[in-house]
Amino acid sequence: MNKSFKLFLAIFTISVFILPSSISATELKSSENLYIPQGETIDGNLYATSNSIIVDGDIAGDLIAFAKNITINGRLNGDLIVIAQNITVNGEINGNIRAISNTAILNGLVARNVNFIGNSLSIGKDAQINWDLLTGALKTDITGIIKGNVNGNSNTVWLSGKIGKNFNFSNSNQIRKIDISPEANINGNFYYSENTSVSIAQNANIAGKTEIIKKEIDKQNQTSRKIWSFIYMIFAILVIGLVVVSLSKKNIPKLNTIIKEETSKAFTWGFLASLLTPLAVIILVFSIIGIPLAFIIIVLWIILFYLAKIVFALFVGKYLINIFNKENNKDLFHSLGDNNLILPLVIGVIILWLLFAIPYIGWILSFIASSLGLGAILLFFKKINY
Repeated sequence: MNKSFKLFLAIFTISVFILPSSISATELKSSENLYIPQGETIDGNLYATSNSIIVDGDIAGDLIAFAKNITINGRLNGDLIVIAQNITVNGEINGNIRAISNTAILNGLVARNVNFIGNSLSIGKDAQINWDLLTGALKTDITGIIKGNVNGNSNTVWLSGKIGKNFNFSNSNQIRKIDISPEANINGNFYYSENTSVSIAQNANIAGKTEIIKKEIDKQNQTSRKIWSFIYMIFAILVIGLVVVSLSKKNIPKLNTIIKEETSKAFTWGFLASLLTPLAVIILVFSIIGIPLAFIIIVLWIILFYLAKIVFALFVGKYLINIFNKENNKDLFHSLGDNNLILPLVIGVIILWLLFAIPYIGWILSFIASSLGLGAILLFFKKINY
């Protein structure tokens, strides 16, 4: 993993964790659907959480947002720092874009760098990035203009646009495919790894050298892959969490109450379910005729066990926000609303999964979190059925 990407991760993480400390100098907005109309200007930075965020107006500072869908049609004079399912930028970003998303479509002007992690990144024909692009997308399509360098770890890359400097996809030994169309123009060097399948059209222009970079698998590369895997895991969890919040928004507070007020009972139920379910599945498997039922039970158990961690992450995030709220400023998070769950989700997931990654004790913490979340879910269903 190159230094630029490490810097991106550091900046993004810091941006998330310093949010509460700098929030008094910024504006907070939160609603089911957040819309900033054309002609409206937000002075300073904007922190926003919502299902859908559409900016047709102007933001004088940075936009740091957590949402399902984010669309920027207006102008942002600072940085765009976001976690979302889908991001579309048709307007003007006079700073950097640092984003984690399922898909991102850029059709506008970005005055500085773009750093992206996700599934799909599309740089449209009308897009222009004045500095560098660092992509961690599984699929990257570039048809616009990038005046600086392009570095990345994408599995598949399509280039039909213009690159002002170097085009570098040699940072790992992952098998990937790069297609360079006749319209493509690279004014610097083109680097790729030895495992890459490369197709360069005859009329494509590469001003510098084309070089295969051979790398041996070493501890540094293994560490790099582990970090990438962790990043994608966090991203996937946040996306699933957004779906859970959307579908169960009314029930999450009830689950939080169960974890808070019936902690021992929730843990006991979750602990027993965690141990007895696999045992029941084994018994069904040996009964032969119970194999289909065993398969259904184990699938449901895995899904619930996974969702349980997200439920507990929401509880932790909300709990930490409430503590900060009481100790610093009673009205600090008032504008976020009691029913807003996206910010607690992000805070809880990042903190918990970092704890789960701690060697030796991480799995214990993970089991405790899963048991509490699973127990809360089981108690919730028990209560609504009686």
